[in-house]
Amino acid sequence: MYLDHFQLKQTPFSITPDPDFVYLSEKHQESLAHLVYGVTRGGGAGFVQLTGEVGTGKTTVSRLFLQKLPEDTQAALILNPNISPLELLHNIYKEFGLSTRGIKTQMGALIEKLNEQLLKWYEAGKNTVVIIDEAQNLPRDTLEQLRLLTNLETSQQKLLQIILIGQPELKTTMQRRDLRQLAQRITSRFHLEPLSAKETQAYIAHRLHVAGAQRNLFKPALVKRIHQLTAGTPRLINTLCDRALLAAYVDESPTVQNKHIQIAAREVLDLKNSQPWPWVAAVATLMVVLLWWVWPEKVTTSEPVQTQTTIEPQSQKVTTPSNAVTWQRYLQLWHPDEDLLWTHNACPDAEELGMACLRRQGNFNQIARLNVPVILELSPDRLLLLTGHKGDHWQGISAQGKQLWSQDTLEQQWFGTYYVLWPVAAELIGDTMPEQVADWVTTMAQVIDNKPIDDVTAWVTQFQQKNGLLADGIVGQETQMALSLQAYEGPRLNPKMEK
Repeated sequence: MYLDHFQLKQTPFSITPDPDFVYLSEKHQESLAHLVYGVTRGGGAGFVQLTGEVGTGKTTVSRLFLQKLPEDTQAALILNPNISPLELLHNIYKEFGLSTRGIKTQMGALIEKLNEQLLKWYEAGKNTVVIIDEAQNLPRDTLEQLRLLTNLETSQQKLLQIILIGQPELKTTMQRRDLRQLAQRITSRFHLEPLSAKETQAYIAHRLHVAGAQRNLFKPALVKRIHQLTAGTPRLINTLCDRALLAAYVDESPTVQNKHIQIAAREVLDLKNSQPWPWVAAVATLMVVLLWWVWPEKVTTSEPVQTQTTIEPQSQKVTTPSNAVTWQRYLQLWHPDEDLLWTHNACPDAEELGMACLRRQGNFNQIARLNVPVILELSPDRLLLLTGHKGDHWQGISAQGKQLWSQDTLEQQWFGTYYVLWPVAAELIGDTMPEQVADWVTTMAQVIDNKPIDDVTAWVTQFQQKNGLLADGIVGQETQMALSLQAYEGPRLNPKMEK
C-alpha cells in the first residue's frame, strides 16, 4: 500500500521469512556456528540446544542452518513437537522419506528399521540430524523417546544427532531431575539474545536497503525509541516499523515521525495513555465467570467450598488448603457419596481406599491429554487440586474456593510433579496372578473397543502405541492407569472433550 509513496520495491518489514532480508547479528552468527559445529564435529554431539525468546529469530537461524548443511547430511525437521513417541517416529520417517508400511503401529519394528537405515547412511559417509522446533512443547514421554534414539550408535559415534530449538522454558525443562540423563547428553547450548540498540539500527537499515529505500525513513532517535519499545525483538521490530510506515503514508509524510511510532505502538503493543474503561474489565470478568459456571461440577467436602470462580493475578502466589483437605476433595470427585479420608502427603493406599495413584513428572500438555482432575505439587506442603481446563486457563480449588488461573501463573509456581487417581479393580490389588491381569485387560478391551480380543499381549501393545506408552505389552502401572481412565466413568477436566 505504501510502496510507491516511499519509493520501495518491496515491503521491508514483512514477518514472513525471506532469505533476501536476513540480517545476522553477531549473536545469530554465533548461534548458527554452534548448530553447524554440533553436526560437523563427527557425529559425537548427541543433543544440541538452542533457546531464545519468542520472535528473536530462532526459526530464521534453523532455516539458514538447513541451507548450510553439507550434502552428506540427512535432515528431518519436526515443526509440531506436541506429539506422542509413535507420532514422533512417523514424522521422522516422513521427513527421511522412509516407508512405514507393515510396521506403522509397531514401535520396536520402527526403531529397528530406522537403525538399519542410519547404519546404511553411516557406511555411506553421511551424517543424520533431527531438528525439533518449539521443543519446549515436547511431552515428557516423547523427550524420553528422543533420548533412546540417541542410543543408536556405532562403537565410534552416534548415528543420530538431535537439535532442540525452543523458548526459554526448554532450559527449565532440562533442569528437571527426571530428565537429567537427557540433559547430560546436551553437548552444546546457546541462548539467542535480542538485538542491541546498535544492532537494531543496523537491522532496520539493512531491511530498508534491500527493499530499495533511497533515503533514511527512520531517524536515529526514532530507532532508539523502537528499540526501547520492542526490547530488540526482531519480530516486534518488523511489525512496529511496518505499522509506522503505514501511519506515515496515511499522514502523507515523507518520513516516519514520532507520532507515527506512537500510533503503531498503540496498535501493535497495545500501549495506551490511559487505563481501560472499568466496564470493559467488568464485562470480561463476567464472561469468564459465566463460561466456567456452565461446567457441571459439584465438590462435597467437610470444609465448605466457595462456588464463585475468581481470576487470580499472574503475580499472586497460589494459596492452597491443607493437604488433607485437598486429598479429601480429590477422592470425593471419584466417590462423592462416601466419606473417604486421606491425611498423608502421598498416594493413597489402594487396599484401604480402592483407588490407585501415580506420582508423575510432566507438563500441562500431558495433563490435558489425560483429561482427568489431578493434584499439582507446588511444594511438599502446598497441593493444588485442578478440576477444569479451558484454553490456556486452569480451574482449581484454592484456600479461597474455586478459582481460575492462567497457565503462565501456575507454571511459575509448579515444577512438574503431580498426582493422578483412578479406581483400581480388586483383582489388581496386592499379589496378582498373571491370569487375573489378563482377565481384567480382556474386560477393559471389551469396554474400550466394544469387541472381544484373542491375543491380550498384542492388544495391550497396540493400546500402548496409540496412547504414547512404552509398547512392551506389559500391564504396568502406567498402562493400568491409561486403561482405567478410558474404561471407567469418572470426573473429567473438560466434560465437553471426547473421552
